[in-house]
Amino acid sequence: MSFRRRSRIVAMQVLYQIQLTAAPVPSVIERFWQSQDTSVELRSFALELVEGTTAHLETIDTLLQDTSKNWKLHRMPVVDLSILRCATYEILYLDDIDPATSINEAVEIAKSYSTPDSPKFINGVLDNIRKKHPNAPES
Repeated sequence: MSFRRRSRIVAMQVLYQIQLTAAPVPSVIERFWQSQDTSVELRSFALELVEGTTAHLETIDTLLQDTSKNWKLHRMPVVDLSILRCATYEILYLDDIDPATSINEAVEIAKSYSTPDSPKFINGVLDNIRKKHPNAPES
């Protein structure tokens, strides 16, 4: 498994914990690092994803809500929501990563960590975001 995929999985796991707890983001991250044996390099990219996603969460969630037809964010499985948030951050804000790569990685992570229907759903939502928003928003 590639270094970046492992980092994305870690980011998804941290975002999942952030969603389920009322704890401040820094304390969730600190507790996560204490429980995981990860390299500094892996942590660096994962932390970039988590911090970027949480910094732009309002914009990301609005876009996800507008793009995911017939689904309210609070009704989505938390794993799917975490994957979608992280991948949306990559698509919108990380110019050095091809959006198709971000979508593919999100789908592959969903195949391993979510329901059988999740990869198709995640692919559809993220592809719509890629098509409608080729450039990062100003925020």
